Amino acid sequence: MVIIRAKQLVTALNMPWRYSDEVAVINDAAVVIRDGVIIDVGTWEEIKRRHPHANIWDFGDNLITPGLVDPHTHLLFAGSREDELERKLQGESYEEITRKGGGIYKTVKYTKETSDQELLNILQKRIQIATSFGTTTVEVKTGYGLDIDQELRLARILKSVKSPIDVVTTFLVHIPPPAGRENYVKEVLKAIPYAGTTYVDVFCDSIAFNVEETRTILKKAAEAGYKLRLHADELEYIGCSDLVEELPIDSADHLLNTPPENVRKIAKSGTVATLLPVTILTLRTSKKPPVDEMRRLRVPIAIGTDFSPNSWSLNMQTAIELAVYLLGLTPLEALIAATANAAYSLRLTDRGIIQPGKIADLVIWDVPNYHWLAYEIGRNKAKLVLKRGEPLRFL
Repeated sequence: MVIIRAKQLVTALNMPWRYSDEVAVINDAAVVIRDGVIIDVGTWEEIKRRHPHANIWDFGDNLITPGLVDPHTHLLFAGSREDELERKLQGESYEEITRKGGGIYKTVKYTKETSDQELLNILQKRIQIATSFGTTTVEVKTGYGLDIDQELRLARILKSVKSPIDVVTTFLVHIPPPAGRENYVKEVLKAIPYAGTTYVDVFCDSIAFNVEETRTILKKAAEAGYKLRLHADELEYIGCSDLVEELPIDSADHLLNTPPENVRKIAKSGTVATLLPVTILTLRTSKKPPVDEMRRLRVPIAIGTDFSPNSWSLNMQTAIELAVYLLGLTPLEALIAATANAAYSLRLTDRGIIQPGKIADLVIWDVPNYHWLAYEIGRNKAKLVLKRGEPLRFL
């Protein structure tokens, strides 16, 4: 049994956390861990009195929070697209680059040419790097195989990964091939029962799948026993976020072009709004999700990195910082969006908050209070990352 003492402890008290819900901010705090599980939380004076014989790890100048949960990543691919940055700076849009055979199609080519073992090595290295920034659970999607055999291959690689942290697997129906779209959707429907992932996700947008195709795919996935996620309203609004009214979608992601009136539909559905602020930068767009309306209607907000060839950041701290400075979340909202609500978007209710009975996934931060997680930009502020109570080692 171990007691971790910290200058400040911050956690949500419920999942999902909605705007104006209570939080716990405990100064001179302590957490008690036994067998990888939190068994007690309180002030240092309370905890040392209740557990006088436990070992003590004293981080008396630092902050302790739940481990970060990254609920939206595309970690499994080969190659890079740094040349496309110059094209974007010269005025080409993400959509134009994709329609000319770049973007996702370019990454598909690199990924197909890379062996299973090399892809696995790439994936494991990226997970290690993400962990060093405080991520203790990560969602990872397929999506860069394009043809069905390749997508099922990526799903097999995902399920074989050996990771120091928990990996939630998603079969992403990412983008249709340049020709044979109708037949491709039929092939997807046949393949879904064999994916073996936890989630199925569809990129519903102007350059990807339309609403009817998305509805058909997600219905099939739900019938096959998968949980559902959705890329919605990223590049344009074509009606994708409306699907939360019809289907049990755990998380609707991006939402840059979601009309304010659709936020009410999201609120009623119980779907989490997962916002991806790094991607707003890399798309070079002025569009932003309707955060004020989400607050007003108390939609649970999560954040993630959206790590991909177009959005190359494995750092959830960057997502927190940009959620504050780009989207207007408070530091407290951003922290909870990266912990309790990110976990809830994956329906993982055993982590994301610091309470007795929860998994001891924790981060000790080299800062005195939670404000510094956004106030200081650019430095890796994670001092110690614990997975089920065990310190993790990095590259």
